[in-house]
Amino acid sequence: MLKVAICFAASASAFVVPASVPRSCAAATRASCPSMDETILEKALAGELEEEGAENVFLSEVGWATYLDKNAGSSYNMNQRPSLAEDGYFTPDVFSNPVEVLSSWLDSMKGVLSDPLAAGFPTISNDPSGARSYPKGSDEVSARTIKPKDKMLGKKLDKSKRIVGIPGFNAFGTPSSKQGF
Repeated sequence: MLKVAICFAASASAFVVPASVPRSCAAATRASCPSMDETILEKALAGELEEEGAENVFLSEVGWATYLDKNAGSSYNMNQRPSLAEDGYFTPDVFSNPVEVLSSWLDSMKGVLSDPLAAGFPTISNDPSGARSYPKGSDEVSARTIKPKDKMLGKKLDKSKRIVGIPGFNAFGTPSSKQGF
C-alpha cells in the first residue's frame, strides 16, 4: 500500500494542467503591447493626486458617494449617506494607525451586534436610521439603471406580457425542463 501511495505521489505532477503561456507582443497582431499608464505615479510623486480626485470624483467610491450625497441627496451602494452616516463614513483604512482601525472595527461590530438583521440585509425602504435614500424625486423603480418591464400586475392582468400555462414546476421564475410532473 505504501508503494502505491509513493508511486501516486511521484506521478502527481502528471495530473497538473500547465498554466497558459502569456502572449508576447509579437503574437498580438491587432493591438500594441500593453503598458502601464505612469500618470498616476507621476502625480503621486508630485503630490497632485488630491487635485485629480477633486476634478474626477468618480475615480473613487468615497468621491462618488460624497458627490451623490451633495448633489443628488442619495446614498451609494447601499451605504449610508456620508452626511448622515452613524460611523462618520470616512473610517480608517489599512494605512492608518492600527489602534484606530481596531477601535473603528469594534464600534462597527457593536452596531452589528445591536441589530444583526439590519446590518446583514440593508434596505433603503426599511432603514431605521434614514441615512440611505434614493436620489431626489426618485423611487425604487426610477432609480434603477435597468428598469423592470411594466406588466401592470396591480391594475389588470395583461396575459400578453406574461407567460402562463407552462407545464411543470416554476422555480425562481424560470420554466421547468421537467415536463412530466
